[in-house]
Amino acid sequence: MKDALKREGLLDIEVSSAGIHALVGEEPPEAAVELLARRGIDLSGHRGRQLNRFLIEEADLILAMDRYQLGVIESFLPQSSRKVLLLRAFSPKGGFEISDPFGGNSKEYRHCLSQIDESLPALLEKIRGDLLSLRKDSP
Repeated sequence: MKDALKREGLLDIEVSSAGIHALVGEEPPEAAVELLARRGIDLSGHRGRQLNRFLIEEADLILAMDRYQLGVIESFLPQSSRKVLLLRAFSPKGGFEISDPFGGNSKEYRHCLSQIDESLPALLEKIRGDLLSLRKDSP
């Protein structure tokens, strides 16, 4: 997401990552590191972080990969439901969920990344539109 925002010139947006069952401090899977390295994205400094109430409260938008994650996030903080969306809902191919490739092989990671990639253009348009709306409403 950081890379996509940077390519689009949307540099003033903060992106963070946290997992529901993430092991705090865990390094990303080698398959993910290698796959993104081919795109020039360095994951070497990324570490697992547990999602918590504070992160949910602070976020303007939360993207979940599947309905289970969506439900867990909403159960943490029910009033957050308006800002929790499924990433795949932005895909022109439809569908709702992106399977977690954790523990899987390289093919599963590539499939996951392709689903994320196809969801990004519409998501970036939403973000751009939301930013323009906020800027118009600012004094």
